[in-house]
Amino acid sequence: MDQIVGSRFMGSSPTLAVWLTYYTERGIDSAKTTQQEAKKEPKDKNVSTEIETKGKGATSGEIETEVEHTISIRTQGEDTLSTYAKTKEEEEEMKEKNERNKKLHKATMEGNWRDAKYILRRHEGCLKEPINPDRNTVLHLAVEMGHDHFVKSLLDYLKNEQVKEVVEIKNLYGSTALHVAAIVGNRYAAELLVGKHKELLTIQDDEGQDPLLKAYSNMQFDTFTYLLKAANDKSKTKQAISQSPEEIKRGVDLLVNAISAKQYSTALELVETFPKFAVENVYVLMEIARTFPSGLNEWETFIYPFVDIYPIDLGNILSPIIFLVVTDRVPLIIFMWIRGMTRVLVSTVYFLLYMIHFPLWKVATRLVGGIMRIEKKKQEWEEAKKILKLVCDEVDKLESSGTRHLYYDGPTFEAASRNAYPVVNEILNRWPEAIKSKDKSGYDIIQLAVIHRSEKIYNRIYQIGEHKSHYRMIEDSSGNNILHLAGGLAPSHELNRRTGAALQLQRELQWREELKKVVLSTYITKENIFKETPDMVFSREHKDLVKEGQNWMKTTAESCSITAALIITIVFAAAITVPGGSNQEKGIPLFIQDIAFTIFAVSDAISLFTSSTSLLVFLSILTSRFAEQDFLVSLPKRLLIGLCSLFISTTAMMVAFSATLFVVFCDKKPWMLAPICVSACLPIVLFLTLQLPLIVDLYLSTYVPIFGKKSNSQLARLIGIDYIEDLFDKLGNS
Repeated sequence: MDQIVGSRFMGSSPTLAVWLTYYTERGIDSAKTTQQEAKKEPKDKNVSTEIETKGKGATSGEIETEVEHTISIRTQGEDTLSTYAKTKEEEEEMKEKNERNKKLHKATMEGNWRDAKYILRRHEGCLKEPINPDRNTVLHLAVEMGHDHFVKSLLDYLKNEQVKEVVEIKNLYGSTALHVAAIVGNRYAAELLVGKHKELLTIQDDEGQDPLLKAYSNMQFDTFTYLLKAANDKSKTKQAISQSPEEIKRGVDLLVNAISAKQYSTALELVETFPKFAVENVYVLMEIARTFPSGLNEWETFIYPFVDIYPIDLGNILSPIIFLVVTDRVPLIIFMWIRGMTRVLVSTVYFLLYMIHFPLWKVATRLVGGIMRIEKKKQEWEEAKKILKLVCDEVDKLESSGTRHLYYDGPTFEAASRNAYPVVNEILNRWPEAIKSKDKSGYDIIQLAVIHRSEKIYNRIYQIGEHKSHYRMIEDSSGNNILHLAGGLAPSHELNRRTGAALQLQRELQWREELKKVVLSTYITKENIFKETPDMVFSREHKDLVKEGQNWMKTTAESCSITAALIITIVFAAAITVPGGSNQEKGIPLFIQDIAFTIFAVSDAISLFTSSTSLLVFLSILTSRFAEQDFLVSLPKRLLIGLCSLFISTTAMMVAFSATLFVVFCDKKPWMLAPICVSACLPIVLFLTLQLPLIVDLYLSTYVPIFGKKSNSQLARLIGIDYIEDLFDKLGNS
């Protein structure tokens, strides 16, 4: 067999001959082995015969075929082993990659930049690989989750040549990281991304929207405002928004929603960029009237650094006092000189206080929550006035002046019902005829102001001249004059502005008393079609409020009277048993020469007298008849006197106690005075914190009028400067 194989392939190639000889021998040996095994355990005669035939009588062609078959089997086996090895290696690599992406995904979701940075350093390719089913990268996911520090650190980590490639990667929906920031409203991330690669503003997603349009369609006000500023003025998106009717409608909705959410900065940017939005329909101005901020109250205005207080007002406060003191003793020219010097002095003090106040305010706005809220309210109010003016300017630009009422009537009525005086004032200044307009119920602005207790708008009645007489006899369809309207119960949101039911009822009574001055005397008792006079309507509507006011006043008086009684007991006992004892022969206190003992004696006496006064005042409240008219002045005034007396007695008691401690325990130890004073101030500060708002409300509600012409200064209104100025005018003319 060897000779046959060798002779056939000897001439072609020695190497091939050697290989054929090798595989032929292996094939023959394999055949022999198979034959021997078949002889040992023959299972089938045919199989045994076939094996013998192959082993004994095989020709050279059959052997070649057998060799080729053997080589083919061996090659296939080697290929299978190689493929298996490669598949296993890929599986291991894929498993490792999935595990790595899982850790990176977890770190990104948690905002853990340290762990994410460790993975990215070892595997740079992870920056561009998707790590969730939406094919979001690390940057996409960090922006979506709002981990701003993570986003900033990641962008800083990128090399300059990597920035463009990484930030422009799109997810399954064709969105870049800036698209994601626009969708979720992550303005800070948008600023970081645009700062790194401004071309992101022009990249579109699979829906053909760039980031600006994406923020616009998702109504992300703050992010949209920033992208609007960052985008080029010739941006195609801006042109599309301002020209497409569908986009204009969406823009108006966005503007209305921004105003509703009090995002006035966004609304300003929209109106300035797209003026059409302001006059597309009446809902823009209507929403401004509905959500216009109330602004700062008297005390917030007083502590605000740009408070509208003028030194001349303070000079006028002091002038009557100076006039009363010196007018009978010195010539008028000296009085005028004193008055002028007073104004100069006050102006100087005011300027110095302002210079100190302003930097302190800036620090406080960052540290104190209450100051931050005041700053935010002030900013909202100023921005709302700007957007109001811009929208009204666009309305005035309309060609047909007859369409003004379509834009102004509804917002005017809405503002009148919500006490939004700046809106009413702006509209009336531009279109005075609005004051004659009537709503669907037949009520005009002044009547709506009375119904909804909008005192600022009602005060416009003092500026309308002869038209004021119109309200002396005006009636609605039910025969209700303006005094009947005041007899109805005020809206709940207006009642809740007052502290306690008693002050709520007091404000209702003040409205009734004010309108009695407006209507004709015969209309005070005139009946409507339901046979009810204004007083009958008032009593019926306020029956429950009177009961609530009575209970509130009694509860407050009882609690305070108990406190006053305890103070009387303490200070009376302290007065009898003086600190340090007395001289047994003369009965004179041993520390009578000590200044601290004098302070104790005076403070103890003040505390005893004021607490006794407070107790008597609270007892007079408890024994009151609690009629409707008592809530106008009598009961609030008594409560104010009682609370002020109680505060003075509490303060004097703490001073007396501190003086006693100093006399008895602090001999030659003056350092103990500091902790004693600090401890004594704690209950006083606590009392002020808890009760001062009520005391201020009682004073403002009782002694500061809300009707009539007002001074421009908030502080002047707070302390009743109108009355003082009138007094000065009378004294000057006498």
